Amino acid sequence: MHLIRKSRVRTALLGAAAAGVLLATAACGASTTAPGSTTSAGSSAAASGSAAPSGGGDATVTEPTSLNLNLAKVDSLAAALPDKFKQSGTIIVASDPTYAPNEFLPEGSDTPTGMGIDLANALGQVLGLKVTIEPASFDGIIAGLNAGRYDIGMSSFTDTKEREQSVNFVTYFTAGTSIMVPAGNPKNIQGPTDLCGLPVGAQNGTTQLAQLTDASVDGSVVKACQDAGKEPPVAQGFPKQTDVNAALVAGRIDAYMADSPVVDYAVKVTGDKFEKVGGDAGAAPYGIAVPKEPAELTPALQAAMQHLIDTGAYTKILDNWGLTGGAITTSQINGAIY
Repeated sequence: MHLIRKSRVRTALLGAAAAGVLLATAACGASTTAPGSTTSAGSSAAASGSAAPSGGGDATVTEPTSLNLNLAKVDSLAAALPDKFKQSGTIIVASDPTYAPNEFLPEGSDTPTGMGIDLANALGQVLGLKVTIEPASFDGIIAGLNAGRYDIGMSSFTDTKEREQSVNFVTYFTAGTSIMVPAGNPKNIQGPTDLCGLPVGAQNGTTQLAQLTDASVDGSVVKACQDAGKEPPVAQGFPKQTDVNAALVAGRIDAYMADSPVVDYAVKVTGDKFEKVGGDAGAAPYGIAVPKEPAELTPALQAAMQHLIDTGAYTKILDNWGLTGGAITTSQINGAIY
């Protein structure tokens, strides 16, 4: 997932620093955001930043940076927006910037970047809207949408039937779940049932944490362990993905589960610190989380996303981040498969 285009090559010193993936983006520098877009980066964003690298070996990595396509406004797409957005000319996008390469803070910057951020800015351009990225805790974004604090959420949300009860989704990517272990795989973990009885981490609010704690959900590790006559994993939830990475580096957990692009990227940028095991399981769509009201916003965003796909802008953004393996050809409204 690492074909890089229109990016800069930098060399980063990546050691066993406890910050995990975000520390490894030190090579990126400040991101380049679309003209007219702004970022609100308060204390929550600062808290999700990474620590400086320390100790360990070196790794030379090729890091993408934000891709601004400078797309023209499409009047027919903008005309479908609810009046609120036509009048304000702005859309507030909530995102938890701790999930590289999808959305994250480069080292030394408070400007979120990543595949999801670039797609949000591209959507704003074709809709004629200024995009404001509002850093937020992942597990609070949907509640914030329904409370009116944000207009949409673009933060690697898996579109699930349960979440569709609270918000609508406009799909834009497909990802599976992967297992990460320390390099060398000291516990010889090869699949879900090898996690039974072990301390295993995931970010709060994610489908992976549900799979580690709930026997009734699709892809449940708890259920797999029960069927194998084993103890369930000792699940540990963390506020940010960087916290999950830190726990694995420090030995507080033996493995973690996360979305496949996040695991693949972490292996790449941390050199010899992490190792992915097993295959990618349970491929499912990512979706932009959209409040049920105003009702016109969801189809307007779906049409704009489909426009990006059809014109090739979407592929350019995914290609820049090395994520074309998760590309879709049709954006759906509420496309959950479980």
